[in-house]
Amino acid sequence: MININDKTALEGVFAEDFGSPYYPILANLYLQEGDLRRAKKVCEVGLQYDSSNVDGKFILAKVALAENKLTVAEKWLRRVVDENPSHFNALRLLIGLEIQLGRSPKTIQTYISRLLQFLPYDKECTQWLNEINTLDSADSPTNTVPVSESPPDNNLPSSAPIKSPDPVIEERYEIVESMATFTMVQVLKSQKYYHQALSVLDVLKSNGRDSGRISTEKNDIQQLLKDSIK
Repeated sequence: MININDKTALEGVFAEDFGSPYYPILANLYLQEGDLRRAKKVCEVGLQYDSSNVDGKFILAKVALAENKLTVAEKWLRRVVDENPSHFNALRLLIGLEIQLGRSPKTIQTYISRLLQFLPYDKECTQWLNEINTLDSADSPTNTVPVSESPPDNNLPSSAPIKSPDPVIEERYEIVESMATFTMVQVLKSQKYYHQALSVLDVLKSNGRDSGRISTEKNDIQQLLKDSIK
């Protein structure tokens, strides 16, 4: 198995197969090094050979953000979440970007609702809803209270600058029972939402699902958690 942190090995794989599913990983390594030109080129070439790879589009969105091309990033992020509604990192990044760009509350609420379908008790979504409701009230013609008389709410999250959200590692999450599946566990693991994945496994255990598989998944996630905080 290829070492996904070995840039030379990934470059070799990409040279042999431009449509390799590893190309977004290589592009992300270039992005982390600040080599935006190579990161963008790898994704553009990769998408020519595999246009269905949403991770390649997600990296292009992050490149656009690094270049401060916000509307370009918005375009790519919208494509990602339309093609993969459970791409939580893209949804979070898009919501923050839409707030920064001053998009309509209705548009922003649409994306927040998508995230809440998977994580119905997500605190960041609640904060976003509070923020856009406050902004919507301030823009309402029925609001006659002078701005100077309304003290600022220091608890509202800032909408700029935006950055890729880090996974929450110290909270437990309530999971809707109907959404608790092993597939959801894999989705959460792939996007580094480890504690949410553990919560799904707890629901599966309470439902009497495959205990051996649950134990294996928990051990794997616990190790991923340890590796993520080293």
